[in-house]
Amino acid sequence: MRVLITGAAGFGGYHLVEHSLAAGDDVMGIVRGSTSSLMGSATIVHWDITQAISGEAEDAVRQFQPEVIYHLAAISRPDLCGADFPNDEAVQTNVDGTRRLLELAASLPTKPKVVLVSSSHVYGVVDQQNPVVSESSIPLPSRGYGRSKLAAEQVALTQSDVPVVIARAFNHTGPGQTPNYIVPEWCKRLSSAFDVIEVESLKVSFDLSDVRDIVRGYRLLAEKGKDRKIYNIGSGQPTLTGDLMEMLCQLSRSRPEIHERVPKTRSEAIADNSAIRDLGYVPQFSLQRSVADVWAEWA
Repeated sequence: MRVLITGAAGFGGYHLVEHSLAAGDDVMGIVRGSTSSLMGSATIVHWDITQAISGEAEDAVRQFQPEVIYHLAAISRPDLCGADFPNDEAVQTNVDGTRRLLELAASLPTKPKVVLVSSSHVYGVVDQQNPVVSESSIPLPSRGYGRSKLAAEQVALTQSDVPVVIARAFNHTGPGQTPNYIVPEWCKRLSSAFDVIEVESLKVSFDLSDVRDIVRGYRLLAEKGKDRKIYNIGSGQPTLTGDLMEMLCQLSRSRPEIHERVPKTRSEAIADNSAIRDLGYVPQFSLQRSVADVWAEWA
């Protein structure tokens, strides 16, 4: 396939570029600024999606004639998107940027299929007795990030003139992730040999996958996902933060004292991933392998 990937220099974008090239796709990556992180034969085009696309970049995309566009470009850190409601930057990037991308896609003669990467944060706070959510669960985001991603979904589902599939990605980790996220953050702390480590809680359950599985899910949706349909992409299994810490302590061969700031038991959304499994999605990376691969970058 000829695929265009926005946010190609980001964590998920980099792994999707790598996976697409390995699968034999022709790849064009959209990046915001300068980057040397892309690999192989991917073509790089510069576009800040908070702004109108330049004539040079648009010409390059038209000449490339993408069959599929993966839209990953977004502010993906919830703490940068505002508290209860999206801040201006989150709206400009996550919502208006999606609209600009869809307008570009609709203007292309190839009418590419768009895989819009959304987030499990659209589900918001879940029933603690039954945290498993399906695509038919009512989304009730309570924070700015989740609200911005849900707004982007609504733009894609109601205002686009090209085939669109929504990929609601759950938490994922893997090589190259920055320590703004839990696994590399805890790896960084353990590698620093602190005697005491402070965490929020060791009693939180959440859905955690390997990024290399998640991007395989994106490509599967490009091939088989149905137009205007939403798909959860997650492990479908709860991971307890305390178990995650134990894995890392064993890998680091250290046993620091752990202080919990908010030692309350709770669960985040867990994916009902039956819809994408029906398309043939089978995760290949175990949690142990994922965590070990991240730790290896800090050891």
